[in-house]
Amino acid sequence: MMKNTRFILSVSARRREFEKLYDEYSGRIYGFAMQLSGGDTYLSEEILQITFLRLWEHFEDLRDKTKALNYMFQTARNTFINYCEHETVRFVYTDYILTRQQEADNHDEQQQDAHFLEEYLREIVAKMPPMRRKVFVMSRYRHLSNKEIAKQLGISEKTVEVHITLALRELRERLND
Repeated sequence: MMKNTRFILSVSARRREFEKLYDEYSGRIYGFAMQLSGGDTYLSEEILQITFLRLWEHFEDLRDKTKALNYMFQTARNTFINYCEHETVRFVYTDYILTRQQEADNHDEQQQDAHFLEEYLREIVAKMPPMRRKVFVMSRYRHLSNKEIAKQLGISEKTVEVHITLALRELRERLND
């Protein structure tokens, strides 16, 4: 039972020493954190809390005030550097994700536009006179030469050229409207 009482006293004494260090140096560490963070009070408070949390974790090893003070400044500095590195990674990742999302959105939009245009072109072609439509489809969709089209339809190559020219003119006029 005596051992438990001694342990409680040593924890209590440790807490008093820690509180004394906190009272004496927290202002300096906070000021240092304010300088590092460019006046960011929230970040400075976080750095201060992390610094004293780390000090508490290593308090037994830092009995000397000079060691403790050096440890606190180094911890504050390292905490700030870790924060900056984390923010940089977060920024780069966010930028990457946003860029990829924008590219995907643009791609989807381009696909929709292409699909809409293709449908509109098919509607225009469907309204062409039958022979012009047939010649145009064979030329542009089936990729046949004018000679092959003329042979299959039993018309001259010149007639094929005229139908294609008229079909293209009609498409341009309708697309410009």
